[in-house]
Amino acid sequence: MAAQLPDIIIIDGENHDLYSNPLEQYWMVNKINRPQFRTSGSCKRGYVATWELVDKFLVLKDIKGDYEKRFGWFWKRIRPCSLRTVLRKPFLKNPTATWFTGKIRIPKGNRIFYAHKGYESRFEQEIIITLSHGKVIKSIVLDYTHETLALAESGLF
Repeated sequence: MAAQLPDIIIIDGENHDLYSNPLEQYWMVNKINRPQFRTSGSCKRGYVATWELVDKFLVLKDIKGDYEKRFGWFWKRIRPCSLRTVLRKPFLKNPTATWFTGKIRIPKGNRIFYAHKGYESRFEQEIIITLSHGKVIKSIVLDYTHETLALAESGLF
């Protein structure tokens, strides 16, 4: 697998890469079929989602990508996806990622190690945010610029 296009996360009005894919849990938790996104070598999942941290909650703002819509057995069309085509109605009104519990990873600074596989590359710093049902419960900054790994509580949240 090649290095992948990351999702985007907006923190305090600034865009950052997001080396996690919280939307993947949406289909698992809600037990619904994932749309048939058109994939590429640089984006195996077939979409790029834009997220924002709003009042300590992870909110899905946008999704870009194309999916295959089938009509019967033989007919299909390629359509652009949007929040409306991906999320169920309750989440359209409030797209807070209440389905997501886990950690998200935000790289910062220069890349210090490149891996041609998924999100395996390493950067000078990484912000690791732990969420429970879409709410930030902890954030730390990993600093790889020194010989030993330094952990610091993030002052972002």
